[in-house]
Amino acid sequence: MGFLKNIFKKKENIEEQSPLDFFNSQIKSDEERRKFVTAAFMQMKEISSDIDSLRAEYNSITSFLNDCDEIERIPEDIKMPIEDAANDIITVKANREKYYLEKPLMDEALYDKMDKIADDMPEAYDKLKDAEEFQGKIKSDLRRVEGEKQAYYYRRHELNSMIKNIIGVLIVASVSFVVCMILLLVLAVTFSMDVKIGFLLTVTIIIAVYSFLFVKGRDLRKESDKLDRTIIKIIQLQNSVKIRLVNNTNLLDYLYMKYEIDSSKELKEDYDLYLSERHRREQYERTEVELPAAKRRLHSLLKNLQINDPISWVHMPEAIVDKKEMVEVRHEMIGRRQKIREQIEENTKNAEAVRDEIKEMIRRYPKYSDELLGMMKDFESE
Repeated sequence: MGFLKNIFKKKENIEEQSPLDFFNSQIKSDEERRKFVTAAFMQMKEISSDIDSLRAEYNSITSFLNDCDEIERIPEDIKMPIEDAANDIITVKANREKYYLEKPLMDEALYDKMDKIADDMPEAYDKLKDAEEFQGKIKSDLRRVEGEKQAYYYRRHELNSMIKNIIGVLIVASVSFVVCMILLLVLAVTFSMDVKIGFLLTVTIIIAVYSFLFVKGRDLRKESDKLDRTIIKIIQLQNSVKIRLVNNTNLLDYLYMKYEIDSSKELKEDYDLYLSERHRREQYERTEVELPAAKRRLHSLLKNLQINDPISWVHMPEAIVDKKEMVEVRHEMIGRRQKIREQIEENTKNAEAVRDEIKEMIRRYPKYSDELLGMMKDFESE
């Protein structure tokens, strides 16, 4: 993982990592295997739920685009009263805008935007604020988990080096033992020297060295096995956190685009300003009935034509009478739908990645293939 080379260099950018990190340690028990596969299935369920929500939003936008087509296909004789009602709304709004130009709190475009999402507030703000706070927690957790994983990788590298060193010492000790024995034998045969003490001392030393190396190697191997199990658990946790990071990032991107803002703070400020402006306008609207009446008339005409979402068109009468405005509205909705499609595709890829991980588990452990395939079928049938 490059941790040893980069331990004193800049931190790796977590957001640029792949959504999933596959294990590279051997699973050593049935319990670990079941936990690993169960965690993978839970990830797939979470992704599936997100895809369902995105598809619902995708269908809603598609329904709106169908309304665009339906309005453009309305015959001229039927469309005329609809355009009259839309023009009435535009005219009344223009007159009221002149009034508010004296001391405006917000421009008309921003007011209309907030008016369209007013029914979603303050839940939309709470949802966005919670998502932003959750994003910070996820990134913090991911950095912490990544740091722990890299530390364990570094420790595993140290253990491997120590095991190699023990093997090296074992080889050196064995060679030294053989050389000493040969030297003592030569002294005994050639010079008729008494080398019994030397033989005993050499054998004692080599036995002590072998015993120490054996105990040390056994302890290092136990620690290495325990370390591998810990790394598997950390990778499972990291995969889950990364899935949440991707999904929450997609959610934030979509909400920012949907509400045309850069943060929940901006949305809250715009909404508070909108409430003040609406209060001022409501005071003025008490003496007027034209705008509500025109809106009701347009809503009724569109409802009779089986338009799926007539309320939205009440807020954008310009698109009904101006083809350029209609093109702009359609372009915005197509862009929003494309964004959702990309999110669906990304979530689908993540689901496929988890599925591939399970298949890799089956490949590595063929004797458990029937059980794993059964678990996969049970998941898919839910």
